[in-house]
Amino acid sequence: MKTTFIGLLTMAIMLIPACTQNIDTKTEKTTLLNSDKAWANAAASGDIKQISQYWTDNAINYFPGQVPAFGKKAILEIVKRNRSMPGFSLNWEPKDAIVSESGDLGYTHGSYKLSFNNPEGNVITRSGNYVCIWKKQTDGSWKCVLESSVPGPKPD
Repeated sequence: MKTTFIGLLTMAIMLIPACTQNIDTKTEKTTLLNSDKAWANAAASGDIKQISQYWTDNAINYFPGQVPAFGKKAILEIVKRNRSMPGFSLNWEPKDAIVSESGDLGYTHGSYKLSFNNPEGNVITRSGNYVCIWKKQTDGSWKCVLESSVPGPKPD
């Protein structure tokens, strides 16, 4: 009995490395940064269907000067309202991505520029910085779970 127990314990210990995954965080970082860049390109194009693919259904968004939007549906209502403003454009530039050692959570950050026409037709331009927290999905894609931006100067 003791020999059987030791044999099973030895087998279990030997199987532990097979159960753990080696995450290539460098590759995941590149993939995450590329996801944010693709999202920025979708936003620049104005394709709302494509833009919406980058949020989880339960994402949270903190737009400056707005009540927080909880869930993709609420976020898209704000996106559609903003995009209906004359002269609206939004561009952002991801600066970096960080991925957890487990490879399933990460964040990106960078700078943004937003423009729209005020009621008198004058162009209003705002810029600032943003951060997005991303979660890796079961299909291997990355989706934003929390997004926040802050008006201000672009960092050096």
